[in-house]
Amino acid sequence: MMEPSSDVLINGPIEWLPYDGQVLSIKDGIHIFKIRASEYFKKIDPKELLTPEELAKGARFLHQQSRENYTVRKYFLRKLLGHFMGIPAASIVFHLKENKKPGVDGLFFNVSHSKDLITIALSETSIGVDIEYVDPYFQYKEVTNLCFSAEEQVMVESSALPILTFYLLWTRKEALVKATGEGIVEQLQEVPTQSSPVFRNGINYMVESFFAAETHLLSTAIPMDQQQIKFWDLVNGLNYF
Repeated sequence: MMEPSSDVLINGPIEWLPYDGQVLSIKDGIHIFKIRASEYFKKIDPKELLTPEELAKGARFLHQQSRENYTVRKYFLRKLLGHFMGIPAASIVFHLKENKKPGVDGLFFNVSHSKDLITIALSETSIGVDIEYVDPYFQYKEVTNLCFSAEEQVMVESSALPILTFYLLWTRKEALVKATGEGIVEQLQEVPTQSSPVFRNGINYMVESFFAAETHLLSTAIPMDQQQIKFWDLVNGLNYF
């Protein structure tokens, strides 16, 4: 049987819809937002929404891009949750779930970030998203045997673009374990990436991959009964939140 290729696993381009004030509900399906941190960092007032602990953590980042991404994603996570929950963003209360990750009552969210890009997904059910900048200089061979099965290693090494295939499989693993709530598991080699749907922890997940931007791959893991997805480009978010 032929092994799948990266071309087969990467879907067509995402149709990013411009968000211009629509009233959205998780009853309509899954909503995934794309945000560029550099577009907002100097325009927002982090003290409006971030906790003292978050402000202090943001200030400790040595790299400006990391500081911007952290601050903007914390800010807009609260803004988006407030919109979907129908409450002021400043009143959002997080609690730790069983996997020690923060959550809220009434909906699920998942956040991923890489370089300047942020993705925030919101849904009625547990979902996972992972976005990664495809770094052509990353020494992927140093980690493939730790993270990938033998079949996945063959797929990477036989690919015309091994670094792209590495990031493709990596984002699919991350998205899946984020959806199941496992987080990064010790036996990452056993997390499947080469087919979809994937049955894990009692749920069938559809795992899909896309180019979120020219330089970034995005993978999503979504329960099979939740297939309605809208992708939103938050270009003028401060006009509406």
